[in-house]
Amino acid sequence: MKRAKTPGEISVFILIAACAFLMGCGTGEKDEGWRTSDSVDGAANHLNDAFADSSSNLKKHATEASNAMQKKKYRSALISLQEIKLSGEVESAKEGMAVRDSLVNLEEELIYAIENGDKNAQKTYDLLKRVNRN
Repeated sequence: MKRAKTPGEISVFILIAACAFLMGCGTGEKDEGWRTSDSVDGAANHLNDAFADSSSNLKKHATEASNAMQKKKYRSALISLQEIKLSGEVESAKEGMAVRDSLVNLEEELIYAIENGDKNAQKTYDLLKRVNRN
């Protein structure tokens, strides 16, 4: 005779089946630009990609921010990112996510620079905090 499954065995089976189902969900779908970066350079590239088809004004600020981040000119990058945010012209979630991704990576980079004694990074970080309060 076959022995009956215990509740624990049944739970494990259900968990494995659910994981297999979820792993299969979404396969073959196109990446809609929803991504995050793990570095300032990655965020700079993300910004350029997200604003490639945007208005010339937004594209200009995105390019300026991207170039400034890659050159570690964080104050200029912050100002350009703020210009984009305050323009009221961000039309897609993809663009908004790219700006947010850039700001998060910029903040992280500023913290690293501050920990290494960079006084200018501290000033830019203070500005970032003031801007975020408003």
